[in-house]
Amino acid sequence: DRVGRKPVYLVGAVGVGLWSWAFFALLDTRSFPALVLAVTVGLIFHSAMYAPQAAFFSELFATRMRYTGASIGAQLSSVAAGAPAPLIATALLGSYGNSTPISVYVGLAALITVVAVLAARETRGRDLAAIEPGDGAAARATADRRTAAST
Repeated sequence: DRVGRKPVYLVGAVGVGLWSWAFFALLDTRSFPALVLAVTVGLIFHSAMYAPQAAFFSELFATRMRYTGASIGAQLSSVAAGAPAPLIATALLGSYGNSTPISVYVGLAALITVVAVLAARETRGRDLAAIEPGDGAAARATADRRTAAST
């Protein structure tokens, strides 16, 4: 809450993208301490994205449509990007015989995440009740209907 959702999410996304290279290099050593280190640091970066995610995503939408907006986005992204990820990683490992293509894949996914987060507005401190759907014309039409209904 002090620094906002967006900066924390960005740290996590950049961290995951960069750490994927070290992560798979550590896994390739087949050493248990290296495995523990790889997973622990990876979970720290994952947590930096997961912790502010609910607030950040839901606050991108006006109060009256928040549940639908956040839910549709979360459900579609999990099906489109999350579900095939293990299959893609397995196919890359099978095709290339090493983890470098998987690191590239994770890095590209992290880059897409960074671009999307940079395109979003920071939600910390926004008055969510004052947010109207639409841009300009739709918001004005809504306001005009409310004014007409109250007179």
